[in-house]
Amino acid sequence: MDKDVYFGLMKETSDIVDSIIIDSIQLRFDGTLCDLVIDLPKKRVNSNKPKLRPAIFRFAYEVTGGQDWRKYENIAAAMEMLNLSTYVLNYVLDDKGGEKPKQQRNNECVVSMIQRELAQQLLIVDGRKLSLEDYLEVDKKFSEINRFTSGIGQYLDSNHLRDVEKNHVDEYVKRCNGLTGMFMQYVSEIGGIVAGASKEQVEKLGVFGKNYGILVQIINDLGDYLPYKAGKQSVGKVYQDQYSDLKHGCITFPAYIILTQGTEEEKETVERVQGNLEASLKNCLEVTRAFIRLGGVQQVKKLASKYAKAAKDALNYFPKNEARDFLSTALSIYRTNKFYDVFKKI
Repeated sequence: MDKDVYFGLMKETSDIVDSIIIDSIQLRFDGTLCDLVIDLPKKRVNSNKPKLRPAIFRFAYEVTGGQDWRKYENIAAAMEMLNLSTYVLNYVLDDKGGEKPKQQRNNECVVSMIQRELAQQLLIVDGRKLSLEDYLEVDKKFSEINRFTSGIGQYLDSNHLRDVEKNHVDEYVKRCNGLTGMFMQYVSEIGGIVAGASKEQVEKLGVFGKNYGILVQIINDLGDYLPYKAGKQSVGKVYQDQYSDLKHGCITFPAYIILTQGTEEEKETVERVQGNLEASLKNCLEVTRAFIRLGGVQQVKKLASKYAKAAKDALNYFPKNEARDFLSTALSIYRTNKFYDVFKKI
């Protein structure tokens, strides 16, 4: 699929979902509480950042024969609203933006819970159009997203990968699956269920979504090892969390490469930043330079390609059409990504 067509469809889906999310918040809240709940959604709108989950839901629906995804646009919006709630929670847990007063942290926790509830309400709006059996299955998978992303995924992110172990890469992938893989799996499966797909089609969509989600998380972790700007080019995140994982002690794949392949001096650059929330930009950049010298970007691509292939194999089960082309193009982020260009500028 042509990239312009791909991003055009992504923007079309995002614009519809953004409008639903903003309206749903403004209808239910006003004043300061509305400002708090709507803050991140508005930043996401203003950033023009593509909304992956609603788009994956839409095209999983269409690849299995769904004819009118707008009939279930509130479910697509529910996926993004739930995603927003995980961002806010992660923002609190990882101290993104620096240490905050207790009241601000409390408010952010409340916002995350409210956004989860709003997501559930959006799910119910279009869930009423489904059979009871299909709605119960969709609702069950929606709950599983909560359990994996905020439960298992966040737990692994906050408590594991503190030391390099023999099975470190396997544990790292397990964490990527918890944070994003299971989310994308259930989003894809829900798209199929809503379209009336067969059990085998839903299973194939799940395999696609899980591997795609792992791939997305691997590439996202790569972006953490870039400074906010390289020259005049911004990394482009809604909130800047560069080096956040390492500062919190988590050894994701880029740091693992340095700790297992770097010189003693390069390993020390990682150790100076790991677990140090006050690590200087100078020390962080030394980590990035060590990563680049070791050919880290290519190694990340190689790891990601394994999951891109598994996702592609599952996708090939479906007949070729525009929806399949969209999902296939989404997998190309492991080959071409804006982060790669920024690394070249350092």
